[in-house]
Amino acid sequence: MERQIIVNYHYVENPSPRFSGIFPCSVEDFNRQINFLSQNYRIVSPSEVFEVAKAGNGEMLAAVTFDDGLKDQYQNVLPILKKYKVAAAFFPITATLEGHLPTAQKIHVLLSRLSAAEMCDTFNKFIKEFYPDLESAYQIPKDRRLTDKRMHEDICNANFKETMIFLPEDIKGRFLRYVFKNLGLNEKSISEELFMSSEEIADLKKQGMIIGGHSHNHYAMNVVGEETLKKDIELNKEILSGILKTAPTIFSYPHGRYSDTALKILKEAGYRYAFTIEKRGVAASDEPLLIPRYDTADLKTMLSFPRL
Repeated sequence: MERQIIVNYHYVENPSPRFSGIFPCSVEDFNRQINFLSQNYRIVSPSEVFEVAKAGNGEMLAAVTFDDGLKDQYQNVLPILKKYKVAAAFFPITATLEGHLPTAQKIHVLLSRLSAAEMCDTFNKFIKEFYPDLESAYQIPKDRRLTDKRMHEDICNANFKETMIFLPEDIKGRFLRYVFKNLGLNEKSISEELFMSSEEIADLKKQGMIIGGHSHNHYAMNVVGEETLKKDIELNKEILSGILKTAPTIFSYPHGRYSDTALKILKEAGYRYAFTIEKRGVAASDEPLLIPRYDTADLKTMLSFPRL
């Protein structure tokens, strides 16, 4: 086993037919994983894992992080962390506090109602009708992969999700509003159901958890311009600082995507550590703004922990 690791989570809840497009870590599996980590590692903050790895120390250390600020993290994760007497880092998206639903969660909701193939067909029809000049550039194929990312997902799921990442924000926003309206979905009510409130975020800090930045709008940071990126990072930090009464110093990249521009802006904003989704342990050669993390699914496969 690697000596210093960080494991990241998103949804921690039992599967629900209502949100079948979400593939969570079940509460039972999460409890099992924290038990495994606590028996084989000392669970500390993500920054301590980095600093110990940087120093070449051989101590077995692990950290646990949670992206997006999902309500199930507050409801299901916090009691288990308290049970094992460990702290973790949480990275909320702050636009959710204004009733907005990030693109990733809109996709999860839509894929709970339509198949990935149906979503590809719906998008292709939308592009043909509203942006005919861009049809050849953005049509989503169903018979070949657009990228080498999301290889664990089928072609339609992977292609639809990747298209939603690199699609210009104005077209993406219009498309998602179009589908939500056609399906009679209310963005604000779904956002309030899925995400923590500012009071819950503040309570996490009160209970000894670490809160970091995760952007305001959850843009992929390798596809948006510098001005938009700067405003997004600064607004996220401003809102969190108001809730926490202190400025966050750690950051998690939305979708795990980053750029040299993003690193520069984070440094200027005073962030000391930032986390990717590169799947490996932390090494002495790692940079503080490019710290790798495993995913919960990797932990299942890699560590093959025993059932209790």
